[in-house]
Amino acid sequence: MKQSYTQQESKALRTSTRVVILTSFLILILLVSQSFSASNIHQSYQESLMDSVTDRILSDYQEYFAQLRLEIDLFQQKQLNAIEQLQQQGEQASQQAYMEVLTALSSEIDNTRLFALIDQDGKGTLKHITGNFLADCEEEIAETVQNGVQNKLFLHRSKSSIHFDLLQPLATKSGKGAFFFVAFNPDVLINLLKKYQLPHQQLFLMRADSLGEVELTTETEHSNTSELIIGGELKSFNFVKAIPNTRWQLAIRLSPQYSSNLYRQNLIKALLIWLLLTLFIYGFFRQQKHSLRKQLQVEQALAYVDNYDQLTGLANRVNFDRQLSEHIEANHILTHNSINANTIASKQVGVVIHIDLDKFQVINNSISYAVGDKFLHQISISLKEFLPDDAIISRLGNDEFGILLPELLFSEAKDFAHKVRLLIQKIRIVEYQQDTNITASIGVIILDQSIFDAQQVYSSLGRAVNLAKEKGGNRVQVYQSDDEQLVLHAKEMEAVHDVAEALKDDRLLLYRQKIKPLGRQGSCHYEVLIRMKNAQGMLVPPIHFIPAAEKYGLIRRVDQWVIENTFKMLALSPDDKASYSINISGVSIADRDIYDQVISLFEQYQIPAKRICFEITETSAITHLKSALHFIDKMKAFGCQFSLDDFGSGLSSFSYLQKLPVDIIKIDGAFVRDMDTNPINRVFVENIKRTAEAMNKKTIAEFVENAAIEKILTDIGIDYGQGYHIHKPEPWYEPSQK
Repeated sequence: MKQSYTQQESKALRTSTRVVILTSFLILILLVSQSFSASNIHQSYQESLMDSVTDRILSDYQEYFAQLRLEIDLFQQKQLNAIEQLQQQGEQASQQAYMEVLTALSSEIDNTRLFALIDQDGKGTLKHITGNFLADCEEEIAETVQNGVQNKLFLHRSKSSIHFDLLQPLATKSGKGAFFFVAFNPDVLINLLKKYQLPHQQLFLMRADSLGEVELTTETEHSNTSELIIGGELKSFNFVKAIPNTRWQLAIRLSPQYSSNLYRQNLIKALLIWLLLTLFIYGFFRQQKHSLRKQLQVEQALAYVDNYDQLTGLANRVNFDRQLSEHIEANHILTHNSINANTIASKQVGVVIHIDLDKFQVINNSISYAVGDKFLHQISISLKEFLPDDAIISRLGNDEFGILLPELLFSEAKDFAHKVRLLIQKIRIVEYQQDTNITASIGVIILDQSIFDAQQVYSSLGRAVNLAKEKGGNRVQVYQSDDEQLVLHAKEMEAVHDVAEALKDDRLLLYRQKIKPLGRQGSCHYEVLIRMKNAQGMLVPPIHFIPAAEKYGLIRRVDQWVIENTFKMLALSPDDKASYSINISGVSIADRDIYDQVISLFEQYQIPAKRICFEITETSAITHLKSALHFIDKMKAFGCQFSLDDFGSGLSSFSYLQKLPVDIIKIDGAFVRDMDTNPINRVFVENIKRTAEAMNKKTIAEFVENAAIEKILTDIGIDYGQGYHIHKPEPWYEPSQK
């Protein structure tokens, strides 16, 4: 591995110069490209600003014109009599009367030059005072009279001045079809252009009906004179937008030197950045030859710590677990994809061996930990020398080793494990004078198709090793043997796997069985029962999988599935008014989060709490008494009921019954099924009834198998009966119903 790292370092150093040159060249191309792109983006940004600038000017212009027209109308209302008198007098009106109105108009509306009255024919009735209109003013007046509204506003120039005209309908009684004409100085229009002018921009107010004619501009030397822009100059404008209801358009162009300066500045900046980056990259690669070796060494050390045991140099448990899981998964994929499964099965390869040293702690405690460590180190060396090259060896714990032999035949597994046992037994420590030998209990498991994951392997091997130790140690125990304990464990592991797969593949089913009131009328009640379909679609009764699920921690998921799907069925069946009993395990009761989860399901499916009764067994309630009391109290406060199942099967039934605030006692079926022939059991049931009655609790008798038992229970006064005589369990929920 060291040689490999040296080769990597040498290769990196040889290529560093070429990398610097290539990188520098690429950066130069990128920076130059970026400089042009940045210039274009900046120019595009300026153009996007132009849209905003022209929109603001347009808005202010239109607001200004609208305000002027409103002020003209208000002025007419104030001076209505004076204006009407001027209109009636016409050419006889005096200049003094005119000037009085003009003075008032100028004082109320800024930038007013003069006003005139326009008759229905477009003629000025005060020409003897105002003089004749300019030719373009007459054009604008005629067009306004013809259209009934002024919608082609523009500037008018004389030899000495510039102005624009606004014509508003005359407000006098006889003024229908006539207009009140006001001329204004364009100072506000010029100021608005200057107000919104941005750096590097020139703004123009141009004639839309006379191409290239500039009427106003932010350029100082041309701000008050008309200018004609012709030919290629028109193409220099970056943005043009028409002003509605006028003969104007706003135009913007960037300063002539803006683009060239921008490109030049960005290019110079790009070259400077390139020079600095090239120097930095060269220094960076020079530094790499000093840090590369250290970095590779650190990575090597970290990888070793993560995957190997420091004392023995063997793979650690995490490393072994990963490789074992990969091997198991590969085996299943190979079998699944194989056309001829019998061929795969006939090869029978793949074995895991678990070595647990016998009484190794005695060496550590009585001699020293140093000697113990030497033994462990020597064992690891001996195993590596003895085992085939494809074997994966791991130190799983202090005095435990694991071996994966992917190519070992199943038929050779036991003999091979015995050879490993004898190898360990012969190991001695040369420096240690006292004759101390080590023995080992060895578990062997064959990786056939019944093995599904690494945790199952560890659990199974643990059972095999424990059995080997119980038999005296220093022996090999194959997990797939006829030993009753291992056979039972294998069945349990298979059941656990089946439950996990059924939950994943949605192969659990719900049945229900009626609980009948005895000797009286009562509401309908059912107990929810669970069944499972195996991979072949056959029904599996709960006795075959519930105990294993409880033992290995899957029962909580099963309980959650039953509760949620019961609620789902009730939500889907609004006509069903019956109440339902749901069994809940001690593991679920012990979970402090179960209350919040159940309440959440009640809220999700909108199920009334009074329709649900939770059944807990006497044994689980006593085992988890504190948790059971917590759950029962909170759920009863919510509105649910509780039933104590299998009552009478425990050792302290009556003493604990006082502590459990249940509503119903279900008498264990062992006392009910033969009470028609067993008088002792009848007495026991009678005692339970009296006790329940004294504690104000209802009673349910299970396993009511015939009419005689039902009659006896009715005579005793048992409240409810449940059993095959009353109602056989019926299918209620299957995943296909969803």
